[in-house]
Formats: sequence, C-alpha cells, structure tokens
Amino acid sequence: MAWSHRSNTLVRIAGCLNARTGQTHFHHAPRISVAELIASYRQILQAYPDTLMIYLIQDNWPVHFHPRVQAFLAQHPRLIVLPLPTYAPRLNPAEKVWRWLRQTLAHAHPFSDDFRRFRRQLEAACVLAQALAHTIRRYCGLEKVQLFSV
Repeated sequence: MAWSHRSNTLVRIAGCLNARTGQTHFHHAPRISVAELIASYRQILQAYPDTLMIYLIQDNWPVHFHPRVQAFLAQHPRLIVLPLPTYAPRLNPAEKVWRWLRQTLAHAHPFSDDFRRFRRQLEAACVLAQALAHTIRRYCGLEKVQLFSV
C-alpha cells in the first residue's frame, strides 16, 4: 500500500518462533539495530531460563554478523546460531509467521493515515499470534515435525 502523507513512519519487528511449541516472541522497534537485535536475543534468553541450548535459525542479514552481535553470542553460549543459505526463506518457518501477520493485519490495512492505530493493531496481532501457538505451529508446517529435548 502507498504510504500515508501524514504518517510516513516505520515499525520493525525482530521475531522468534519456538518450533516445538509454536510460541512466538516479538521485539518491536522503529529500527532493528545491533542494540535492538541484542535486546531481542536477551528476550529469548529470559523466556527460556532453564533451557540448556537454544538454536536460532537465522537468515544472512548483515546485522546478524556484526562484531557486537557476535561478541554477545560468544558471551551467551546457550544461543547457537544456525545460519540459512543465502536467500532461502522457504527453509525458515518463522517467515510464515511474517506472512500470517501480513495476511491477518497488514494486507490492505485501513490504518494508513493513522500510524499509532496501525501500531496498536500490529501489537494486538502479535499478542494474538502468541495466544494461538498451536495454530501458528500448524500454519508454519511444524505440526508433524518431531523435535526432542534432552
């Protein structure tokens, strides 16, 4: 959709999908900088305090390889990054969460002149995704995937 002349504002989301449960985690910011990405990693660590290892499947976005991000990951060995091949969104189930959000909310949204309203609706859609963990897991094609924890 065309940007509104009144609210040409951006919102970005760093997100994570738990492949075992379908639980989603979102970190909202006007821009996902190195600091915001690290904040989203902290959020994941806090969400799973008793988990020995957390495997993060990530694309090849340059911020993922920033020296400060790499230093953070080195300090937190519970987070193990599994990089995807260059441009392979079909291999990342979290990409389907973004599609679900676009289909649920952002596609042809009626909020183009009211960014604050759009942002509230986006945050509500993220809360809905968190409440629909089983549905999200099925939507992402993970329902029949057997994942084991030790």
